[in-house]
Amino acid sequence: MGVAILLLSWYVSRQTLLFLIAAGTVFAFVSFQSRNFRFLHQTTDQSLGTLFYPLGILTSFLLLYNLPLYFFQISLLILTFSDTVANLAGQISPGNIRFNAFKEEKSLYGVVGFAITTLGILYFFLPESRFGIYAYVILVVILSVNFEVISYKGSDNFSIPVGSALFFMIMEARDSNLLFLIGVLSVAATGSFLLYKWKVLTKNASIVVYFLAVFFFGVLGLEWILPVLVFFFTSVIFTRINTARAKKNPVSNRRNAWQVLANIFWAVLFSAAYLITGNELFVYFFIGLLAAVTADTWSSEVGPVFHKKCFSLAHFKTHESGISGGVSLAGTLAAMAASALLSIIGVKLFFGNLDIMLVTLLAISAFLSSVVDSLLGAFLEPSLMKMELFRLKKPEATDYLSPNDVVNLLGSLSAPVFFLLLQGLV
Repeated sequence: MGVAILLLSWYVSRQTLLFLIAAGTVFAFVSFQSRNFRFLHQTTDQSLGTLFYPLGILTSFLLLYNLPLYFFQISLLILTFSDTVANLAGQISPGNIRFNAFKEEKSLYGVVGFAITTLGILYFFLPESRFGIYAYVILVVILSVNFEVISYKGSDNFSIPVGSALFFMIMEARDSNLLFLIGVLSVAATGSFLLYKWKVLTKNASIVVYFLAVFFFGVLGLEWILPVLVFFFTSVIFTRINTARAKKNPVSNRRNAWQVLANIFWAVLFSAAYLITGNELFVYFFIGLLAAVTADTWSSEVGPVFHKKCFSLAHFKTHESGISGGVSLAGTLAAMAASALLSIIGVKLFFGNLDIMLVTLLAISAFLSSVVDSLLGAFLEPSLMKMELFRLKKPEATDYLSPNDVVNLLGSLSAPVFFLLLQGLV
């Protein structure tokens, strides 16, 4: 299929190719459950690769639609050939070192085969003016390997073409320091590994943090990075303090991949929206979201340190501190402090001066969002816990989606809503 699309890219117009890829994507999704087309989709490991594949190619083509055709062809061929070579090389047994990433086995030979094949594709398809920039080529190879390694149930059929397409698009849109980006990759890899070794994050969470670090440090700027770092490190510190007070094993409070994503997903989405549109409103949303998740984390971790009891919003009586939907004086004050601090830091970094009205609106929005989180924890979380999706967790599992993650995801999204409402009132 990859070779067929490559040939079509030379002989048909871009509009025609877009139509054919889009039609193929629709067909893949429509036929996925059909018995008549099971031979196309059936795999031995319950992979969703036959859905990720057309979706990944379609997305990469759309991202690169207005750029030189060879960028799309490279993304396509990395998926077509490099991924295949990685699969074949991974089946070699003697001397092969194997490891797991997101519950899917990878191998040293597979990674090396993928990297060498990608290098060959770049040699034949990149113009000499770009292939001669060694840092550029190294970055493409390293990032492509990263996008292949994070595969889960065939998701590399999406992450490889889309990830490489995003890199090409960003490189063409801005003048980036390539050596700096290589340094970012090195520091991000080292930092995420240490956070795993220090029992701050699970293995999968450390991989997520690695990609987040690359995005914030390599694509965004300092004004985007510092609020995230304030949120992350203060959360880790307060969590450790709470863990020590309760005399718990630090390993039990490792943050998993779902917890990381629940707190940062919307912020990443709105920062990406700002990159695409340049609309300042997404900056306000970003600051409000970071302030909201920081407020929620501070209140959850600080409250139990000062109070053994809390007031349950669900039962309207006191309970042991630390329950979902519980509030306390110390926790409320911590949420207010976090909302104000992150709002001040964000406004100062992005706009250079402290607009008191803007800071106030963002801080109030973030605090109200933490209240919504508590209400959802009191009334929605118990219902979610009864759902089969959340009762299938294995006892030994370290990375699983919990009802509290869903509550955090929904609760933090209320911060932009409150900001728009308050902005409309003033």
